[in-house]
Amino acid sequence: MTKTLSLAIAFLTGIGMIFIGARFLIAPETAELGYGIHFNEQGDYSFHYIKGIRDLFSGLLICTFLVSKQTKALAITLLLGTIIPVVDMLIVLTKEYNGITQAIPHISAIVVCFLFGILLLRNKKEQSNGYHGFAKIIQSADTHSESVIEYAIVPTEKTPWHYHTLFSETFEVLKGTLEVGQNNQVYQLKQGDSVTIMPNEKHYFHNISTADCLVKVTISSGNKNFENALLILKGLAKDGFASASGVPAKLSDLALFVYLNNSRMVGLQKIAEPLFNYIAARAIKNGRLKELELTYCRE
Repeated sequence: MTKTLSLAIAFLTGIGMIFIGARFLIAPETAELGYGIHFNEQGDYSFHYIKGIRDLFSGLLICTFLVSKQTKALAITLLLGTIIPVVDMLIVLTKEYNGITQAIPHISAIVVCFLFGILLLRNKKEQSNGYHGFAKIIQSADTHSESVIEYAIVPTEKTPWHYHTLFSETFEVLKGTLEVGQNNQVYQLKQGDSVTIMPNEKHYFHNISTADCLVKVTISSGNKNFENALLILKGLAKDGFASASGVPAKLSDLALFVYLNNSRMVGLQKIAEPLFNYIAARAIKNGRLKELELTYCRE
């Protein structure tokens, strides 16, 4: 509820900034009075236009972050943007003909930018801390013939049916329970149980319990991309860029995950595989993969 309210106020702030900016460009003298100062321009509205384009840009930036769901960037923009109404207020109050009444709009802007910037950042932090999944590299393909990763599968987290061509997977449940489908069989694994999925064997896993499932997966032969895929997946989820079940929010990030862990789709999903390959290739070309690796795959 707090996040929704904060986003709504941020949207209104953005629209308000666009309106104020447009008014300084279209009706500079009227906008000047609303700002709280007045002077004899003698037909020269250069400074009005400068302020107008500043406010117009600020409003468009806020709305762009909202539309693209860049909550953290929006929060930081609001917090840093507080300096604008602070300076505006000081300018207005330096005029002898003004009092606190003329400063009220600027004080309101200060409160809105600072308060809702803090609330959005706090909400982001709470969202991040609410995700319990993690991935930890126990043994890397950099130095060993097998990759060994320990990671937590949160409740409802599930993969679709898929297969790998480059390696086998051995799942060992360290804590909790895990449903694993392998070809035409479905297994309910408990602590101490394990199952090995060979290359080209279709499979899925699903945490159908209400508690996290801790597993150790061994990849043979070792695969660095698979290691990075899990680190990125869990990192995105922890930072709030994924659904409650851990699916990346951005399609390009999901496509990169599928690419990195050598997943091949089965059934009707196979139709979407060329599209996912294209999206992943574009994301790699645009530097998104490098960005994710730098963020989540450092030692």
